Amino acid sequence: MGASSATALAALKIGGRVAFERLVRPKARRRDDVPCSPGAITAEWLTAVLCDKVPGAVVTGVEVKPFSAGTHERHRLVVTYNEQGRRAGLPGSMFTKSLPSVVTRMIGGFNGTARAEGRFYMQLRPQLEIEAPVGYHAAFDPRSFASILLLEDLVAAKSATFCNHKTYVTRSMAEDMIDLLAALHARFHGDTAFAAQYRWVASYPRWFSIGAQKMDLEHYTRKAFDAASHVIPQSVLARRGDVWPAAMRALAVHDNEPQGLLHSDVHIGNWYRTGAGKMGLCDWQCLARGHWSRDVAYAVAAALTPKDRRAWERDLLTRYLERFAALTGHRPDFDESFDNYRQQIVHALLMWTITLCHSPLLPNMQPEDTTLTMIERISTAMADLDTLNS
Repeated sequence: MGASSATALAALKIGGRVAFERLVRPKARRRDDVPCSPGAITAEWLTAVLCDKVPGAVVTGVEVKPFSAGTHERHRLVVTYNEQGRRAGLPGSMFTKSLPSVVTRMIGGFNGTARAEGRFYMQLRPQLEIEAPVGYHAAFDPRSFASILLLEDLVAAKSATFCNHKTYVTRSMAEDMIDLLAALHARFHGDTAFAAQYRWVASYPRWFSIGAQKMDLEHYTRKAFDAASHVIPQSVLARRGDVWPAAMRALAVHDNEPQGLLHSDVHIGNWYRTGAGKMGLCDWQCLARGHWSRDVAYAVAAALTPKDRRAWERDLLTRYLERFAALTGHRPDFDESFDNYRQQIVHALLMWTITLCHSPLLPNMQPEDTTLTMIERISTAMADLDTLNS
């Protein structure tokens, strides 16, 4: 079955399930239930998933407030407890990430990213000493592709502000981002048991290949080059036919070098800054196992203005290698690392070509001005660094 046929069949099945849910409006009450939407969340269900380690604690009320929609829908929950729950300091506000519609289930459920993110928060996040949200509960239904994730309310807990494509990233912010990535990548670097223990974390080449097939990435990348031609440097535009082969070549380092845990979607919109000034990283649905250069190249190319990237990128890479060496005892060669950095930028671009142009069965994942800004920054880095010849 071709990619488009498989996608259409999945959309048909999911559409039938969503229609059924909207007619019946089932409620989640037991711990094992997966709410099909935030409206299905009950105080009884929250008691089961939040209060199980606090004897006598009970959720007495919940208010659901819409927040944002994209690849997931986000809602804020305001939760009240009985005296035992209040004394225990259980969270009074949190955010949900869910897949209540056909389009969100197609991108988050059908592609498997929602399940992976839930497992990250429950299994891997407690092992990482980085600034990232705390997860309270995660559940996924493989039959309906419904998913729910309960996360720390970063605004309430840490006075966080979220970044976007208009955020100016200062040198100190960029250095903090680099330090976080070094700590993330070092935690499981070269751990041969990691792949066996966490089989659900795909190697980056596998993650990329499966996603590319399901979303017909090569086809929509060609369309995106036409749609974004006004922001892509001429030197890259003229060699659009070399982009896909370059992406295939760039996969080799992930198989040939020691692997670690990757975030894989480190554009500026997935970063936040705490009230204390620390940079944090959220939205972990694209995590994979692979070479650290994937994240570093993407973060630097997508977060910084071209002028700042040109001025800072070698210093930032040097800083990364120093932090990585201090944490792992292994110091990669700078010249080889810079070549890997140049090569991986093409994969950052492909995250945004499929965002700009994609199957009508998939949702619009980002506003067009955000997407064009990312494509412009990343393709400019490709031109500056001669990525297509790397």
